Amino acid sequence: MSFSTWPGYRPGHRWVIDERADRPPRVRFVRPLGVLEAKFDDASQRQGQSDTFLRLKVSLPASVDDGDVQCAFVARLSLAWANLRASHPLLATTVRDAPHVETIPMCRTREFQYEPPGSTEDALRRAQKTILKVDAAASQLDAAMDDLQGQHILNGERVLLDQSTMARLVLVVEQDTTELGFFLLISHVISDGLSVFRLVNELFSLVSSPDLPTPATSPHLLTVDAFLAGSLDSPAWEVPGVVARPWVSMPPPDEVLRRLPLATEDHFPNIPLSSSVLSSSTPQPTEAPADTEPHLSAPHAPPSAARQRWFWAITRILILLRQRHFPRSLHFPRLAYPSPPVQANTRWPFLRFNKASSAGMIRFCKRNSLSPSMLLYAILSMSLANAFAKIHPHEPYRPVLIGFPFSARPFLEPVATSSSDPSSDCAIRITFGTIHLPNIPQDPTVENLEAVRATVLRGARLAKQQFTKRLAPERQSRSLFLASAYALILDRLLSSTGRNPIPYEDPKTAINASSVFLCVLLEHRPLPRSHRPPAVIGDVDRLLPTTFSFPPLTASHLRLHEMLVGTRLHRGEGMLMETFTWDGMIQVCLGVDDKLIRDEHVEGILEGMRRIGEVIAGSESPQQ
Repeated sequence: MSFSTWPGYRPGHRWVIDERADRPPRVRFVRPLGVLEAKFDDASQRQGQSDTFLRLKVSLPASVDDGDVQCAFVARLSLAWANLRASHPLLATTVRDAPHVETIPMCRTREFQYEPPGSTEDALRRAQKTILKVDAAASQLDAAMDDLQGQHILNGERVLLDQSTMARLVLVVEQDTTELGFFLLISHVISDGLSVFRLVNELFSLVSSPDLPTPATSPHLLTVDAFLAGSLDSPAWEVPGVVARPWVSMPPPDEVLRRLPLATEDHFPNIPLSSSVLSSSTPQPTEAPADTEPHLSAPHAPPSAARQRWFWAITRILILLRQRHFPRSLHFPRLAYPSPPVQANTRWPFLRFNKASSAGMIRFCKRNSLSPSMLLYAILSMSLANAFAKIHPHEPYRPVLIGFPFSARPFLEPVATSSSDPSSDCAIRITFGTIHLPNIPQDPTVENLEAVRATVLRGARLAKQQFTKRLAPERQSRSLFLASAYALILDRLLSSTGRNPIPYEDPKTAINASSVFLCVLLEHRPLPRSHRPPAVIGDVDRLLPTTFSFPPLTASHLRLHEMLVGTRLHRGEGMLMETFTWDGMIQVCLGVDDKLIRDEHVEGILEGMRRIGEVIAGSESPQQ
């Protein structure tokens, strides 16, 4: 097979029951990894680069015996985790080499494998093996969480996730207290199919459900230290069936198949499109098609080989023209290394605006018909402009480029329909784009406040205009989106196989953000924009509440707070920013590779955003 005859997706890319001779007696489902999934799988095999984490604290309701409350919470959380793994089986998949079948030219085929548990007890046992705990000394909860994050989640050997463990919970427990640390770790291989915030919401909604019973005992969780020393199993947790069955049901194989998501590109139409136009009645791909035939069923006759060759040839020309005319941005200088270190030394400093400042910034947005995301883009671009003015005082003007990920789902259907995802709205269908913002440095001093506000407002409106134009899911936009998406897929594949003829000479830095993310890449990273990892800016309050009821205690609640999200950085990535609004506060998290980025640049970006944000908040009184 060659790229000129490749149909644009992986042939045989549906979930199917594994019929190979070496399978165990139990049913097993398999599917080749998608294009983006394969990219993250490659990174995961390099000490877990791009693995994601969500960190927060859980405050339990006070009681006469805080130890009993803590045990009840751990028990309900363990059962809820088993339920979540059954509802979203992608969490419980493994990844392995597939038999040698080249379904994309020059690309090794790797595949997901999912073997449903044989019973409720088996589901609980498997789920318990993916939960670990850390025992924190008295009054040392924060320090224990920081140590775990710095030593094992972000840096060092990849020990908490592997090819057979796509997701894991880690609890940091301080005995006989009402506060715990919580980590959800997810391999980026499955992140395209699952939204972390929705998963956490679903997890704690199960914990708080009054219809689900509380076990009389809690599991003996394996500690991280014991796990690292080689222990793999904790003592069995005996949960009576009458308690366990309401939590974890065993769906039949056809229901399991319905819950397994496809890769993003398998929701795209076959290419190049034939002369027949897809109508609104054209069947769309579902997560579980009625049949499990290995090939996608096309709504029209497949195009000829000549038509495919012309399609890919024209696509390559368009990519080349776009690359030549793409504007350049300035870059952050890196520390003196002859080449990027083998592994990043990652940390995640953060900026959290207090509730008063956050409320002022949100009032500014409402008064000017903007979303907080657009305001954050503008604040970020000004902070970067101020940094670039010091680093490159004599460079000619260049815009600030901000790349962003967004959901492709609105563009994958000819007409707007309800979600095709089963169980819950958890699939992301991630893809990427770029906007340009002005590079206008403004020092937020007392004498310059009005100029700063005016420049930020213009930048936010410009960002809004670009997003409105790029993301409106109209028919014409959908056609342009699909053409661009296939160009991106081809570009990514050619680069990953070392066959990309286009020289990427211009990008010394890319600033990637989104209605949920940003990323700054260093000058030495020789990757095209389509490969650059994104970050997140978004309203998480819509997705994840901060309080949940706690049935074991009448009229009581548990509270979630102090959330951080981030990833284990890629080699040479340098910086990756994630910013979101949650618990009434705007928060900026900046992932940094200390081997490549100077501390003063990191502090300058965050301090610049803080000062500019305070200027915006200060212009809004509570009465406005």
